Amino acid sequence: MNTYRHLGDQVGTSEARKLAEQLVVWHDAMVRHLRVVGARQGVKCGEDCPHEEAAQLWSAAQSIFGAGAKNLAFLRSHGHAAALVPARDKAA
Repeated sequence: MNTYRHLGDQVGTSEARKLAEQLVVWHDAMVRHLRVVGARQGVKCGEDCPHEEAAQLWSAAQSIFGAGAKNLAFLRSHGHAAALVPARDKAA
């Protein structure tokens, strides 16, 4: 079973299930993105890069899933890293 959907079902609210589905889509897009640009040094991400959503989704996961969000290592690592990038660097 998918970790995001499992957590959404555990919480059991429509908000949690909706977020879980968003996370499934984001995760797949992020994996594809990393396969393309992840190994190349110095490649800048475009506007529609999944990195852009990571911090917001990580914040939402913590809020909606509570302590269960700690199990979302892939989201946490990308969400935390995205939150640390200054806004001026994201626009570059």
